[in-house]
Amino acid sequence: MGKSSTSPSRRGGKGPKIERVAERYSITGLGDELVERWRGDQGEQESLRTLADDVNVRIIEAALRQAGEHPVDGEAENFYRLLTSDDVTAGNQTDARNTLASKNIDTERLEADFISYQSVYNYLKRHRNVEREDDGSSTNGDGFRTVKKISNRLRSVTEDAVDRVAANEDVTVGSPEVSVDVRIVCTDCDVRLTPDEFVEGGCRCE
Repeated sequence: MGKSSTSPSRRGGKGPKIERVAERYSITGLGDELVERWRGDQGEQESLRTLADDVNVRIIEAALRQAGEHPVDGEAENFYRLLTSDDVTAGNQTDARNTLASKNIDTERLEADFISYQSVYNYLKRHRNVEREDDGSSTNGDGFRTVKKISNRLRSVTEDAVDRVAANEDVTVGSPEVSVDVRIVCTDCDVRLTPDEFVEGGCRCE
C-alpha cells in the first residue's frame, strides 16, 4: 500500500475533523462554504449527505494532486464510488485501492480522512452554531412530521381494533393503552434514538 513520506500521524489532532482535513489537503474556505451551502445562502439548501460526499470527492482530488497527478473530470468521483458504494464488488474496491497506491497515495490514510454526514452536522451545529430555516426537505422537516402523523394514525387504528375485540368479548382486557414507539437504531454503536433525539445530534459514531 502506497505511503506518502510526508504523511502525518493517523489519528488525533486538535479541532474538528473537517478543519483538520481541510488543512491537510489545502481545501481553503471549506468551513465557511459548508455553512453557506447548508443554510442555502446562495440558493437551495443542501443535505448533510450531499455535503459529506462532495468533501470526500474533493479529498480524493486533492490527494491525487498532492501526489503529482492531474485528475481528469469525473476521476475523483469514480474513485469515491469504487471505494464506498455498496454496489461495488470487493475485487473492484481492491483494484481501486491498488491503483491509488501505485500513484503513491496512502489509501488507508485517505479513507480514514473521509468525513461522514454526522461529522458535518457536528461541525455545523456544535462548532459553528449554525441554524437554518426548515425548507421542508431538511433532516427535521416533512420527513419526520410525516412519521409522527403515521404513528398517530397507527395508534388510532390500533385503539379502534382493541376496542372492537374487547367489545366482542373475544379477549379479556383491563384498561388497555396503545403506544407506537419509533426508534432509529445505529448498528455500529448500538444506540436507539427517537426521531427527536436523532435530529438533535444523532448517535455516538464519528
